[in-house]
Amino acid sequence: MSKGFEVFPGSAEGTVRFDRETLCALERGFEKNPEVAKQLAEIVGQKAKIYKDILSNILDPEHRAPIKFVPNEGQKTLYGQIAKRELERIDAEDEDDEDLSCGHSVEEHKQALESVIEKMQPKIN
Repeated sequence: MSKGFEVFPGSAEGTVRFDRETLCALERGFEKNPEVAKQLAEIVGQKAKIYKDILSNILDPEHRAPIKFVPNEGQKTLYGQIAKRELERIDAEDEDDEDLSCGHSVEEHKQALESVIEKMQPKIN
């Protein structure tokens, strides 16, 4: 079983977990790719803002709690595409750790984004 589809005791099939690094990397992906985020919001619809907002702990962004959920098609599209575009941007701009103010490394963000892409792929039975 791949890391992206861990089984969580007591959770519904297809449940995925986004840890702090993943939440941070996705949030940065939205910030650094506003045009892509806007286009995706047009595809996903009104819930795109909600899907984006659940990534951050607005009251205490330094202490993000990991989240577990069963992604719907809108979330799969939004998160998967943002992760893909952010990975492309990081490579194109040759970012390094000094470019991040969150305390994570570029490699941690890249691994988290790769994990998102894997988790958001359609599951074939």
